[in-house]
Amino acid sequence: MEPEITVAENAERARYEAYVIDRETGARDLAGVLAYDDGEGTRTLLHTVVWEEHAGHGIGGRLATRAFDDADDRGVKIVPVCTFVQGWLERHPERMSLVA
Repeated sequence: MEPEITVAENAERARYEAYVIDRETGARDLAGVLAYDDGEGTRTLLHTVVWEEHAGHGIGGRLATRAFDDADDRGVKIVPVCTFVQGWLERHPERMSLVA
């Protein structure tokens, strides 16, 4: 059975957090984070880290998707400093309209 993956913003720590949830036990395991910094009308995506045991399961992509969805909802532009996010953008050029 595949685990459930959720992504939530942790504004206090200025990052998005991805959790893997065991469907049988309900246990939540922090799987990765995407740190950001807010400016005037922008959100700079600084660094993505996915824990090694969770690599290769789309966690980074989920974090990037959430960050871009939030920027779209808030009407701010993304500054993609993070190299992972830059690569993600190459695979998702439809999101380039949100880049500052």
